[in-house]
Amino acid sequence: MLHPKSSDTPFLAPPDTLETRRAEHPFSFRTSKAKDLNALVVEAINRMGGVGDDAEENYKRALSSLTKWGPSVLDIIVTEYEDLPEDRYLDRWSLVQLVVDLRYPEAVKPLDRIITSRIPAEKAKGSHDVSTVAEEVMIRTTAVEGLVRLSADGVAEAQQVLLKHAAHRTFSIRRACVQGLMETGTDDDKKKLRRLLKERKEEGLLKIKRADVREVPQPIGGRFVVPVQVKSEAPPPDLHTRKE
Repeated sequence: MLHPKSSDTPFLAPPDTLETRRAEHPFSFRTSKAKDLNALVVEAINRMGGVGDDAEENYKRALSSLTKWGPSVLDIIVTEYEDLPEDRYLDRWSLVQLVVDLRYPEAVKPLDRIITSRIPAEKAKGSHDVSTVAEEVMIRTTAVEGLVRLSADGVAEAQQVLLKHAAHRTFSIRRACVQGLMETGTDDDKKKLRRLLKERKEEGLLKIKRADVREVPQPIGGRFVVPVQVKSEAPPPDLHTRKE
């Protein structure tokens, strides 16, 4: 770096510098001394976001390696989730998704804690494309998906927690719990859910169904999107251009 008083390139003040540090992963593993297990958690998180023809198989192999450690791995993953700074949304979501994919019945309680935890106030006020509340809700609806999978596996505790959160203050979480319990719960679960929704005057939630995006009619059109029942392209908008 040139000295500020260099005759070749003088500066009015010392130039700004930027120091970067490369970290292998954002986790501390403060409660885990099992380096092999810690490495498997990092490997699974990295494989989760992989791309390519073999990405899914690589992730499945990473999950398989983790399952050999049994449900105790959940304590490490959840501790890392709780230790991460609030604004590390992607890292926090990845850890929750890992808990979901491991599909351990013992995950019901930590997933419940995640869903129950307070959603912080919006920190990106005025932004049109970023919402910290949306990030937090996504993390919690991912946790709901974990409960839905366990409910499908017949884990009664997961069904009970889904029923509890069908009264959650956040609409997206309520809706996810209602849909999940209607798809995977017992007849008794569904009866209790209908009774709850009737008391809350939210029976309309029962009409919302999840659909595969491939089964949803797609809009057609060239430069302008038109309803699916319309066969011809919509005319361009009238910009009220004055004719000379």
